[in-house]
Amino acid sequence: MASLSREENDLFHTCFKQFEQKMVDDSAPAIVINAFKKHLAQFIEGNQACLAEDDIAPVFSHELPSLHTMDRYKDDGIAALPNTAIIKLNGGLGTSMGLDGPKSFLPIKEGRTFLDLILSQVELMRTEFGAQLPLLFMNSYWTEEQTNERLKNVINGDPNIPLSFQQHRYPRIRVDNMSPLQMEGAPEYDWNPPGHGDIYTSLLTSGLMRRLLLLGYRYVFVSNSDNLGAIFNPALLGYMVRKKIPFLMEVCERTSQDRKGGHLVKRLDGTLGLREVSQCAPKDMDAFQDINKYSFFNTNSIWLDLKAVEEAFLKHREFSLQLIVNPKRAIPGDLTSPEIVQLETAMGSAISLFPGAGAVVVPRSRFSPVKTISDLMLTMSDCFHVTDQDSIVCKADWQRLPNIRLDPEVYTTIGDFFSRFPDGVPSLANCRELSILGDVCLHRDVELSGTVKIVNKSKQQVTIPPGRALSGELAL
Repeated sequence: MASLSREENDLFHTCFKQFEQKMVDDSAPAIVINAFKKHLAQFIEGNQACLAEDDIAPVFSHELPSLHTMDRYKDDGIAALPNTAIIKLNGGLGTSMGLDGPKSFLPIKEGRTFLDLILSQVELMRTEFGAQLPLLFMNSYWTEEQTNERLKNVINGDPNIPLSFQQHRYPRIRVDNMSPLQMEGAPEYDWNPPGHGDIYTSLLTSGLMRRLLLLGYRYVFVSNSDNLGAIFNPALLGYMVRKKIPFLMEVCERTSQDRKGGHLVKRLDGTLGLREVSQCAPKDMDAFQDINKYSFFNTNSIWLDLKAVEEAFLKHREFSLQLIVNPKRAIPGDLTSPEIVQLETAMGSAISLFPGAGAVVVPRSRFSPVKTISDLMLTMSDCFHVTDQDSIVCKADWQRLPNIRLDPEVYTTIGDFFSRFPDGVPSLANCRELSILGDVCLHRDVELSGTVKIVNKSKQQVTIPPGRALSGELAL
């Protein structure tokens, strides 16, 4: 830890002994303990590996292929289907929505959950191409048991491959004294999943990567379980196979709505990388948000060559990914619980570790994540529809989707949300902006047009009955 000052070094060693013992007691593999050790040192130093403007360059449109030019690779992809598996990242609880179970259990369309639609998507692919296409879920310790119980009767495609594997966990860090969090009576809050960047190490330590390779599965498509636009595409697989690309990232064009999010860059050595806002120095923030300069963002849909991943481990003995520091409360929503930080990594940051890694521009229809209650409302509405492949896509121009603001004091949890839309969400197809302040219950047959602002200043819930057409401001 030579980069630490003497004071920081003393603090680090004092802190790490406590965390190391906690992880040893939890049976964490040595490779995971060592990764946490490096991340803890970076956190204490305050170093999150800033990428300065002088160290990177933009990636231009002419440098990246687009999905719409990939049809000629479809046959190559179909030929590689016997050697391909699908992994869905399913570790999220959706704590920002007040959930205490897997987000993938939420009903999203036609009474079907994320999980229902994912299973159907893969089954349709198996039927169309006559391939096994094993489906695996990477769960966290929060979601493993519940997901496996829900999927106990599901056929995976290959009986030799488990339906799920569990990612590792890191100790959470108290902000006040830099010690491991210790929640009496609720030890599950002592830990956090270390982000989806843990997928590489989890595949290794679980033995699953070796098993997949031994069974002939070399290629893997990985995407988030809450992004139902990210369906398997044989043309993308074929492009990866034909061009011998070890790591292929799907990216979308940035718009003004995406200016604060991370973006694709080119390092000085010519390799691709990602720059997150946490890696941007204040003096470079204007350039960071320049969507004309940095034009592409990561959708978190990745195509991997498992042989290349295994070779990277053999070469480097680890996956050194950029650190993300995530501040939270120990108990979500409980402002009296201790302030903590979670150390995490992102799957996409591994792009810089693979010589020959690439990116492909995909349409926004392949990126429809649900991260907030407002996202959920929009996706459940008539602005989105289920395709014949059981993906969920925007019906019209996604840039014209309404901006939704729900009162944070009222629509705090999923339960709050569903109780105020008892028979489904209202029509939003002709709505450009919706703001609801106060306690309001709406029915599915309410139609919203243009800019709509509904205000209820009373302490009593107000119900807007079916059949109403609303536009402009409505004070109740």
